[in-house]
Amino acid sequence: MRIIIAGGGTGGHFYPGYVMAKKFEELGDEVVFAVKKNDISIDLLKKDDITFIEIDMISMPRSLNPFKQLRFITKFIRSFFFSMRVMNDLMPDAVFGTGSYIAFPVIFASWFKKIPVFIHESNAIFGLGNKIAGRFAKKIFLGLPVKNNPFKNKSEIVGTPIRDTFFKNQNRDEIVKKFKIKDGNMIISCFGGSQGSVNINNAIYHFALRRREEKRKITLIHITGKKNFNAVMERYEMAGLIDEDLILIDYYENMSEIYEISDLIISRSGASTITELIYTEKPAILIPLSSSADDHQLENAKILSEAGSAIIVNDDKKLTENLLKAIDLVITQNELDIMKKSYSKLNIPKGDKTADIIIKSIKG
Repeated sequence: MRIIIAGGGTGGHFYPGYVMAKKFEELGDEVVFAVKKNDISIDLLKKDDITFIEIDMISMPRSLNPFKQLRFITKFIRSFFFSMRVMNDLMPDAVFGTGSYIAFPVIFASWFKKIPVFIHESNAIFGLGNKIAGRFAKKIFLGLPVKNNPFKNKSEIVGTPIRDTFFKNQNRDEIVKKFKIKDGNMIISCFGGSQGSVNINNAIYHFALRRREEKRKITLIHITGKKNFNAVMERYEMAGLIDEDLILIDYYENMSEIYEISDLIISRSGASTITELIYTEKPAILIPLSSSADDHQLENAKILSEAGSAIIVNDDKKLTENLLKAIDLVITQNELDIMKKSYSKLNIPKGDKTADIIIKSIKG
């Protein structure tokens, strides 16, 4: 089978497609990945020798600025005709889109050429690209339940494909030893998405202050984001907070290790994080990105919150105050156990089964 996988622009749109590409190739299928021109994901595709094409596309402007609208229309027309040439040259058996503006011209061209279209939506709300692309799709795979789904008759909840590092047997004791974490310490890990978050970093700094004042047996793993690391490190140093119970990291590639050893996760609620939490069944305090399109991070967080597996704290002026209260509320062993067991209420396939479900459906 020859398949084009289209997605990118953000990690949440790229990684599900990347996982699917690896899985298809393992089965001997031919994969071509369509990504944004000069996308940061290209290095990974080159490293894994995955064939790719670059789409010179931009997102639809949210304003009525005529120059921005004209630029978008021009880019879309060019991307559509480029995608048509790709369809003529490759003649794929199917196209699989993972959302974002990158996928749409490819999907539209494949529909125009009567090539079967399949899409995956990772969030609890359809993104604009998938909302339009869904009209042309033969089937829509959902990572999470979607309220008011206009494509209910051709949708299936399958979960979101997850990176295979999560499937490997993790030795918790070895990871704890690598990080030099004291025996008996509770481990709280926090991160603000792939780019980091100034607001979350600030709130966690205040938690670190309280942890020292109250002499709690807590190891704090704080992943700051690369661009924020130096400023956060300087602030911690000035406050005298650097000690053996604080692990300060700018970026960590193998996040499955962090999940494995953590008793509590504090993070944003992007689709990838929600998928990883569902797979690892870790109690969480979720701080949705307030500027996320259509508030999709809040809707994602509600899926876990309503099940009892997570607490939502809004990213507003009271973030620090409310986050500290939420931490105090959940860091008893009994409460953490209750939150962990609450994942059983979710009727969502875990990410390790998702790729197989999707491939079986696409291949018929």
